[in-house]
Amino acid sequence: MTHPSLVLAATIALAVVLGAISIADFRRQIIPDGLNLALAGIGLSYQLAADADAMPQRLLFAAATFAAAWLLRRGHFLMTGRIGLGLGDVKMLAAASCWISPLLLPVLLFIASASALLFVGGQVVATGPAAARARVAFGPFIAIGLGASWALEQFAGLDMGLL
Repeated sequence: MTHPSLVLAATIALAVVLGAISIADFRRQIIPDGLNLALAGIGLSYQLAADADAMPQRLLFAAATFAAAWLLRRGHFLMTGRIGLGLGDVKMLAAASCWISPLLLPVLLFIASASALLFVGGQVVATGPAAARARVAFGPFIAIGLGASWALEQFAGLDMGLL
């Protein structure tokens, strides 16, 4: 069982970094590498303090998440000629995976994708069909998915551990 003060400190740090990423990505549609590094570093530091023996699996999961997201990005580009997922988003997904159990990655992705679709749908209703073709910063939606997944794991008693 992780000490409650460690969970609280990690939660506050996570909220601050996710807020900064969301603001930066909405404003410039770029997630600064420093913020992704902070997200990964704080997440790995938390995991190290919570369960140092699981660190190799955490690093492998982060690398696998990066590879899968990059392959998805590359495949989309090869099929459409357009970049649909920014490299900052790929890095953010890998950094986000440092925070949660591998079993919660589908939850994170579902929440991120669903919230992004709801946002675009709202934009279409508010401004017209052209909004469906506009670029959308995905970082804030990854942040929503990570925040929800983290809350499920930490506060809803879902101690999922590693596979």
